[in-house]
Amino acid sequence: MIYTLTPNPSIDRTVTIPEIQFNTVLRSKNVRLDWGGKGFNVSRALAEFGVESMAMAWVGGGTGKMLADGLQRLGIQTDFVWVDEETRTNTMIIEEEGDWHIKVNEPGPSISKGDVAQLMQKAESYAMKGDIWVLSGSLPPDVPEEFYADLINMIKSRGAKVYLDASGAPLRYGCQAGPFLVKPNHQEAAQIVGFAIDDQEDAKRAALPFLRMGVEYFALTMGAQGILLATQSEMVFASPPKINVHNATGSGDTAMAAIIYAQLKGMSLVETAQWAAATSAASVETVGVSEFSIERVQELLPQIEAKVINVM
Repeated sequence: MIYTLTPNPSIDRTVTIPEIQFNTVLRSKNVRLDWGGKGFNVSRALAEFGVESMAMAWVGGGTGKMLADGLQRLGIQTDFVWVDEETRTNTMIIEEEGDWHIKVNEPGPSISKGDVAQLMQKAESYAMKGDIWVLSGSLPPDVPEEFYADLINMIKSRGAKVYLDASGAPLRYGCQAGPFLVKPNHQEAAQIVGFAIDDQEDAKRAALPFLRMGVEYFALTMGAQGILLATQSEMVFASPPKINVHNATGSGDTAMAAIIYAQLKGMSLVETAQWAAATSAASVETVGVSEFSIERVQELLPQIEAKVINVM
């Protein structure tokens, strides 16, 4: 079984306007709601690949009810811990034809110690040998920075694999617990390694500290440049062709889902990187969050340039 755990989910509201202007009233051309949060995005993307998963999270209020109903309508299993405060709403404002956008993320509800314990207990009741757990996204207010590390240690003790996508201190602590795979973006990884990651050579240098922490697979997303996928013995950089970007939100989550799908299919590191880059590229072409079609991914696959990098 695959479980995705999203500590700080959201309703993602995407508002389309003709042009972004300041200090004036803007009229929306279109409003779209997506059931957001990085783990939820992974679950939706896995569903596109025909792979089932169960989504877990803290949710609350009317927004939480909308999330639960929306995911169930998509055929995604859920098991939530309900909290007192309202689940957050994140807002993306994009131009109809232009390249500018504005993204506003709310902090999320406060989570009590009892809520933390309840989610840990749920995870412990499910974790079994051979499972895959995807831990993704920011932590809500009052959740300890070691939360992911504690989860990883528990899940690993049950014989399951953990895929981690986080930032800041939760990412650092989580990596020290030795997840199977970690997937930051280049800005999140730069905070850990202490230098800017601007090109493939920087990406290669950045992989080494993560691998030394005991991470088996390191995946680094670098936007339009592509994705680095690395192990102790092999590194691959996969670059997509130039495409029209409509909404990049969730593109890293689709890459995570593609990596899981490729590994389940027994693909090589090169093939896995190509699938991740193609899926991410297909998703940013759509208006929706982490939305794509398998047909478009397959169209893009031959256009992905994969370069094997010397580890030495």
